[in-house]
Amino acid sequence: MSLPYGPQPLQELNTTTRHGFEEQYKDEQLIQTLVNDFIFYFDDKRHRTNGNPITKEEKQEDKEHYYQPITNWKITKDRQKTVSAALLLCLNLGVDPPDVMKTHPCARVESWVDPLNFQDSKKAIEQIGKNLQSQYETLSLRTRYKQSLDPCVEDVKRFCNSLRRQSKEDQILFHYNGHGVPQPTPSGEIWVFNRGYTQYIPISLYDLQTWLGAPCIFVYDCNSAGNIVSNFEKFVQKRLKDDEEGNHDIAAPSPTAAYKDCFQLASCRSDELLIMNPELPADLFTCCLTCPIEISVRIFLMRSPLKDTKYKIFFDNSQKHFDAKNAYKAKIPNINIPGMLSDRRTPLGELNWIFTAITDTIAWTSLPRSLFKKLFRHDLMIAALFRNFLLAKRLMPLYNCHPISTPELPDSIANHEMWKSWDLAMDEVLGKVVDDLKSAPPSSDLEAQMILQQEEALQNSNNNSNHSNNKLNKEKAPESVQGQSRFNVGNLSTMSLAQHPGLQQNNKRPSTAGIVQQLPQQQFSGFFEQNLTAFELWLKYVSNVRNPPEQLPIVLQVLLSQVHRIRALVLLSRFLDLGPWAVYLSLSIGIFPYVLKLLQSPAPELKPILVFIWARIMSIDYKNTQAELIKEKGFMYFINVLVPDLGMNSAINGPLSAGGSTPLLMRSNRDFSGQKAHFSDPMGRNGGNAPYHSSDTTDEQKAMSVFVLCSFVRGFTVGQKCCFDLELIQKLCIYIKNSEIPLLRQWCVLLIGLLYHQNPLYKSLNMDIGVFDVLLESLHDPVPEVRAAVVVTLNNFISDGSDVDTILRIQQELEQQGQQLQSQLQQMMGNYNQKQSQQHIEQQQMKLEQQLNTCMNMERCLEKLDLKDLRSQEITNLISVLALINDGSSLVRKEVIIFLSTVVHRYLNFFVVVAFNELIENISQLERMDPEALHYSDKQFVGYGSVFSTVWKALLILANDPYIEDRRMAEDVIDYVLLELSTYKELSEPFGKLEQYFVKRNLKVSLNGKTTFNHLPVNGGKSQIRSFTTNNFGQDSRENDDPAASTRSEPTRHESTTAAITSFFKTLGLTTSDNPQEDADDISVTSASPKKQVGKPLMGEIHGQAPVPHCPRYKQRSSKIELPFTSSFLDYACEYFQEPQMRKQESEEAGSVEYNKRLWRKNRNDTIIQKTQNEKKLALYGDWSKKIVTVDNKTQPKILQFTQFEDHLGIADDRDTITVYDWKSDRILSRFSNGNPFGTKITDLKYINEDDISIMMTGSSDGIIKLYKNYSSSEEVENVASWRGLTDMLLTPRSFGLITEWQQSRGSLLATGDVNVIRLWDVHTETVEVDIPAKTSALITSLTSDQLAGDIFVGGFSDGTLRVYDRRMDHRNAIVRRWGTSATGRDVWINNVHLQRGGYRELVSGTTNGCVQLWDIRSEDPIRTFYDGTSGTNTAQRGNLTMTSAQVHEHAPVIATSTKEIKIWTTSGDLLTAFKNPTGGNGMASTIAGATGIRSSRTSSGSFVSSMSFHPHRMMLVAANSHDTRFNIFKCVNRNVYN
Repeated sequence: MSLPYGPQPLQELNTTTRHGFEEQYKDEQLIQTLVNDFIFYFDDKRHRTNGNPITKEEKQEDKEHYYQPITNWKITKDRQKTVSAALLLCLNLGVDPPDVMKTHPCARVESWVDPLNFQDSKKAIEQIGKNLQSQYETLSLRTRYKQSLDPCVEDVKRFCNSLRRQSKEDQILFHYNGHGVPQPTPSGEIWVFNRGYTQYIPISLYDLQTWLGAPCIFVYDCNSAGNIVSNFEKFVQKRLKDDEEGNHDIAAPSPTAAYKDCFQLASCRSDELLIMNPELPADLFTCCLTCPIEISVRIFLMRSPLKDTKYKIFFDNSQKHFDAKNAYKAKIPNINIPGMLSDRRTPLGELNWIFTAITDTIAWTSLPRSLFKKLFRHDLMIAALFRNFLLAKRLMPLYNCHPISTPELPDSIANHEMWKSWDLAMDEVLGKVVDDLKSAPPSSDLEAQMILQQEEALQNSNNNSNHSNNKLNKEKAPESVQGQSRFNVGNLSTMSLAQHPGLQQNNKRPSTAGIVQQLPQQQFSGFFEQNLTAFELWLKYVSNVRNPPEQLPIVLQVLLSQVHRIRALVLLSRFLDLGPWAVYLSLSIGIFPYVLKLLQSPAPELKPILVFIWARIMSIDYKNTQAELIKEKGFMYFINVLVPDLGMNSAINGPLSAGGSTPLLMRSNRDFSGQKAHFSDPMGRNGGNAPYHSSDTTDEQKAMSVFVLCSFVRGFTVGQKCCFDLELIQKLCIYIKNSEIPLLRQWCVLLIGLLYHQNPLYKSLNMDIGVFDVLLESLHDPVPEVRAAVVVTLNNFISDGSDVDTILRIQQELEQQGQQLQSQLQQMMGNYNQKQSQQHIEQQQMKLEQQLNTCMNMERCLEKLDLKDLRSQEITNLISVLALINDGSSLVRKEVIIFLSTVVHRYLNFFVVVAFNELIENISQLERMDPEALHYSDKQFVGYGSVFSTVWKALLILANDPYIEDRRMAEDVIDYVLLELSTYKELSEPFGKLEQYFVKRNLKVSLNGKTTFNHLPVNGGKSQIRSFTTNNFGQDSRENDDPAASTRSEPTRHESTTAAITSFFKTLGLTTSDNPQEDADDISVTSASPKKQVGKPLMGEIHGQAPVPHCPRYKQRSSKIELPFTSSFLDYACEYFQEPQMRKQESEEAGSVEYNKRLWRKNRNDTIIQKTQNEKKLALYGDWSKKIVTVDNKTQPKILQFTQFEDHLGIADDRDTITVYDWKSDRILSRFSNGNPFGTKITDLKYINEDDISIMMTGSSDGIIKLYKNYSSSEEVENVASWRGLTDMLLTPRSFGLITEWQQSRGSLLATGDVNVIRLWDVHTETVEVDIPAKTSALITSLTSDQLAGDIFVGGFSDGTLRVYDRRMDHRNAIVRRWGTSATGRDVWINNVHLQRGGYRELVSGTTNGCVQLWDIRSEDPIRTFYDGTSGTNTAQRGNLTMTSAQVHEHAPVIATSTKEIKIWTTSGDLLTAFKNPTGGNGMASTIAGATGIRSSRTSSGSFVSSMSFHPHRMMLVAANSHDTRFNIFKCVNRNVYN
């Protein structure tokens, strides 16, 4: 029953802020800094992944469609090429075929030639053939064209056989024009002539296939062409079937399977005739395929509603030349668009450019990706024909003729929305042509004038370009004649980009007068600008749907335009930033050749964009790009970003070999024979400061360049040789030392390791210039990823045992290269007297001499290489890395374990001996009096005190790592060594005897109930590894439970014993640090079985029964242990460049789901704070004894902690179980194990990031700190971080365990306990910031700090004293105040001290004898003192009373103390109320009740309150009694309302 105290007036409460902290609230800069720099901790990617990259299974599942991989995006070199073309024309001009009745007038123009204009039909067909060939040459000049005009059967056969012999396995184009012969038969036969042209002779399609072979592309321009297409497929199937039956056609020149790869384009279906409209060409289908611009414009004008108005000028010209008989010709526009197809600066060239972009877009959005790549990215001829075939699919159905193809294309292409853009582009260009015609003088010919000027400009451009090329680089041949052909399209497809003149670095525009000078600025259509705007809008509003944008092919085409290139690249970068799916899409459409060629551009404004784009490409597929960067030395672009003046200090500018196979590491004026020469100080520590900043790139862009180089050299020996350069490495060291961007430091470190990986010469050169001084210093970098990168790089330095072979191989390569250079030099000297440029020869001679000198220097360095120096550096690196075994980051510790696994694998024999001797030593320590054990005792064993012994102990420590993934990896390394020991030839028998000894020892001990184990019989002296019960040590027995362990047999010994060996070693007590006391404690822990010694407790569950939270992205090993482990850090680090960097995070993007959730939580928090601030008065006059809920925790609650804003209460028992309870809904949300070993307990529980999504932090008595995300769900809870907060914890009967204090405002964690220091952890860096000496031998019992600025913290000690520390002071003199409390007695200590985070910042301390005091750090004496006990001052009476807890509310002026009852006080010392905490019984009755489930209903009068805690904001209190599994939650209510 509650006992109210009042209504006497309360003493006056304090109304001023203590400690002078009111200045903090007045400091606007401090408040603004706290608001702006508010950070949520342990939410970085490394905590969500522990450095594990996303798995292949997750990528394949791809629920969010974030990856959408397209692995076959690259166009391989072995693609088919159309090398020959057969143009077969069966026209027989003047004689119509008998099976088709033609109209009069009828279409008769062939290849833009009207046969009626020729008196001789032979000359007419020759001109038609010539024009047709010219039209095809606009598609591909590299193809050899042969005409066959009105041929007979024999001519066709000979013609086709000849082409196949010449083409070998390449592709042949077969064009058939059958306008002068009957239509193909239903069986697919085509018609030709006899020699006298008196008969039509059919050719079987099967024979035609046999003559031509495969692969081929067939174009049929004839009536009923569909008959050929359908029968062609039938004959291919027949050939395949014959092959299966063993009846292969021996006359066929090609494999049968090749016929399946043939393409067919047919002008109409099998039941259709060709168009006879006299206004159109008779070969309209051929015109669509070979002259798409001209036929598009003509049909556009003919069908335009503006032909009598806006475009009348084109038809007026027509009407001047034709009489009434040919009146239909007046409907044909007379239009010649000025310009050249290959010159995008002219109207015709721009139209052709737009047409390419539009047809690419239509195909890309209408066809499957595989088909698009097959048709448009493999062969220039096929791509051009199918691109133009899309136009035929659109135009010919307007005249009731439907083209068909194999492979078949969808009919929806004809109505694609992009055709409207094509009409608009033609309208814009034609509009400008109309304006030019109207404004031109009547006597001038605008087209002729423009063409003459353009041809003159092109000639001047070619001359200037060739002159420049010859002057600067004679080795580069001038471009092909494609650039000089009027019909050359050569231009816009991905495949021809590499030869495109518009991207040549040395092309210079001629400075001619007139129209040519202004052509680059003139645009005849707004098509590309409009589509760039559309793409920009798509990126802004639609990109989150992750569907392909239709503007993407157009954007890639715009890259050819210098006017819009920058904007297009920026938009493309934004698109690639969306994720891997966008990169894959861009690669599949053909971005790669574009950006590869752009690496030759010297434009500085392109650098940041190209670097970003290449980083995105390399992040998803570096293997397919490495070889391409060798070409044209594209990798030098990224080296020059890092070292702009590369080679300026030496005679050699660039790689030492034109083939890119020689490293850049040496210059001719350098000699490395001395000790470290002048490279030993890359940091300029001896007075010289190397240049760091460059004007054109930022550190972020440099980081991307370094990443590209890392991807380039990764697993690519040729790339390693090309990039290895001492100037580059020195610059990398400067960046590591001076850059403030962790990303740059991280990738510079990784690049250094990749550059010397598996190359002893490069390792030695790195040692000579002092690189490892920088790397070892970076082991203390504040960023965990950088520290992990350094460990990975040092891991690459460890030899794999093949150094001698590698040195011999390098020596042979250098000798061969030297011989080649000498031969070239002698040959050049022999040609010196020939009529060649003397200056050019001298340049080549100098270059060869420098390369030869470099080879000689390298050979000298190789000769002086001493492998002992490399081994010595390995040991130095190893010793430095060992300091990281207690690093705060589990990512770093994981890389350390991988590093140690490499060391173990490299020096396995040493570790086998060390493990054996260490085993003997520990046996002798365990039982010194046992004669059998003394037999093995030898302190000075082989390897004693060596670095290998130190590494072995480090592995044993890591085998107890608090992070499960790291622990398992360390255990695997130990298991591997022990398995090797068990099978080692010289030691297997002694090891078996040791096992027998342990079997006997444990049998004896188990009879006394101390230890149990599962043992197997010993056969023939070859014993099996026993599976010792691991006493639930670190949950190993639960998680490593292997059913096969009990049925092991000799043949499967190596694998089946793996799960037990680490447990076996732990049982020997070999899993601890060097601290003897810790060893002894752990031995006592691990040498007792909980099932025997402890059994099921009378109260609650046994230790370690709750599930253990999993680690993110951790998958337990299921295969055989293999050393060394392979680090996945590089793959993990690459993922950074796959993630969006140009946009805000999801949680910061206004309107996003995460943003709205965070905003809701903020508003909820503000509401709770505002509501509870008004309840401070209620805390003084309300009733605190109102119990709202009683909960049975099943185990004894030891720590009870409310969250600030969630309705959660965290409960930690006296073992390892954590329970999360929702007090509002009265239900248990989760229960899980903290994983601390048996014999230890949870001693602290805190929450971090409480303003958003809370993370639970626990501290256990073994010094371990663990953090749990999603702790309110047993299924989703994750251990995001674990580390050893204190390494020297002493587990004693009076141990207080680990005590922590979290400072959210600074990201600092104060950790202390049974040690004489207070350790400050910086969770930003996950490293120790400083150790502040406690300056007392007394144990610290409580810790509190200022939560606003975080500079002041106060500790309470077991001698009853308080000490105030200021972290701004020197750590050796950080104590600013020492108080002695009024507590007396030897066993009186501070049980709690707490500084309010709100209110008036009261500092309250409580001692075990009931003394409560309030302090101000500015004062030597307490502000107020009162006692929880009798109202008198009898010290003896107070001494008999134990106050178990004293708590102060964070904001309200109330204090709670607990003994056998709970008392609520004001901060002025007035007692407000006292009430009992109901329990289920007293003493042993409660214990028995907990074990039997039978509880007493009476209230205890003898149980102490063991744990108590206020809610941080609400007027609520939770308390639990000793020896009771239940806890009660009380709420302060208004007395009047309650009554």
